[in-house]
Amino acid sequence: MPDVRELATNKPFLRSIAENNYEIPADIDSFVLAYALLANLASTDDELRDELSYMLLASGIIDRHKLTIQQVEKILFLLLDKEHLFYNIGEIGKDSVFMRSFSCLIIAGILYTDNRNPQLPARTVHHTKDALLRYAREEKDWRGYVEGKGWAHAMAHLADALDECAQHQSMATEDRRGILQALSKLVKLSEPLYHEEDMRLAAVAFHIIVGKQVSEEFLMEWVTSCYVERDADVSVWMSASNAKNFLRSLYFLLFWDNMALNIVEQIADTLKKQDEVYLAARN
Repeated sequence: MPDVRELATNKPFLRSIAENNYEIPADIDSFVLAYALLANLASTDDELRDELSYMLLASGIIDRHKLTIQQVEKILFLLLDKEHLFYNIGEIGKDSVFMRSFSCLIIAGILYTDNRNPQLPARTVHHTKDALLRYAREEKDWRGYVEGKGWAHAMAHLADALDECAQHQSMATEDRRGILQALSKLVKLSEPLYHEEDMRLAAVAFHIIVGKQVSEEFLMEWVTSCYVERDADVSVWMSASNAKNFLRSLYFLLFWDNMALNIVEQIADTLKKQDEVYLAARN
């Protein structure tokens, strides 16, 4: 019986699985391998972390139903703990972000796979949603690409997890409202978001809107809540820029599909108000 814990850090072995369409060898216990691969999510080696461990977990194990639902739930609860999603939460500019961010991405994969044939208990999905919303409040490191170490991209990965969570069949209207309210805060951060995070965040709202999963009245107020009024503080200008990019992305997603025209108009009015304030300040 091979020592799976050692194989989990053996890049040639992991590459051999990747090259074989992520088929797990018959003599490897998928649960033991999945558990061992979780440690690699903290690696600063982007090939080991992203191309091998994440892809093997998501595509080779979770998406192909190599685990029982009890094993999936156990992995999910591990991902939500202080050693994974909340590992050294609050640190900025440190390597701990990789564990948090890629834990988030695996959570997204679990929710996506489960939603096609729901087996996770509703209470587990709600617990996951609560943890993701807490993470959205507590994460402070929103870097995109880290030179020499690859993608951290915590905002994009969080958006993916929130998207899958919002679309899970266990979620209700109130849950989706909470997710949208969290989005309205994330899009107004003072950190620069210039690695396509606006589109990943907009996708969360887009799917809720086109699915008619919350009321139009709520959405009209929610769009307005994404407005940021500029003043002399440069950090506020960054917040306004982030919010504008998000609203623009959401506008075009809806416009291209000719969906929710009242919401499209509300977004346009909010963007116009933002730019009118900018132009007035320049004159």
